[in-house]
Amino acid sequence: MSIEGQIAGIVFGLIFGMIIPRLPLLFFTRFLNLERGLSPHPDPIPVDVPLVQRMLLIRRIHMMGWVLAAFPLLLSIAIMRTSPEPFALGMFAGVIWFILSRLIPVNIQSGVGIMPMKLVRQVNNLRQPDPPCCNRPRPQWEVRKVRCRYCRTVILNKPRPDMGRIRSDGRLLGLFRILLMDGRSLYRSEEEE
Repeated sequence: MSIEGQIAGIVFGLIFGMIIPRLPLLFFTRFLNLERGLSPHPDPIPVDVPLVQRMLLIRRIHMMGWVLAAFPLLLSIAIMRTSPEPFALGMFAGVIWFILSRLIPVNIQSGVGIMPMKLVRQVNNLRQPDPPCCNRPRPQWEVRKVRCRYCRTVILNKPRPDMGRIRSDGRLLGLFRILLMDGRSLYRSEEEE
């Protein structure tokens, strides 16, 4: 086999190993209609029961990726034990990249994973802010932080991860963004900066 063929095998295996564990995230958030209960993208999402339910659903979808990561990982190990196949090496590297991107936190205080349970609890506790920021608190999660709709007070300084809404820039660009960012926000919280 030529060197170009081996490089192509590694690249295709790498892409395959990176996409397979993300299939639940790509399929459930981009091809099923999960828009019920939430405002359209990119509008702020009111901090309410539908938001907390969506966060728990997205968390479960992210966990499904671990199950699907086992298939290409075990398959690539089995192939590489019998023969040095470039596709299997690329697939192994892609799955390891997925595992490392999920295990290594961006900020150790925020928890492990894209949607840690700590974040779900924080957002759930904001449904009844204590103390209230104004006489009629209405928290909503904007792209960069949670603010009160009326007084504009910052209640939680966390950027909003991907909530599975159909993006205003289209499905194809949304798929590409999911593959690149794995559902994380493009922005970092000011605490991390």
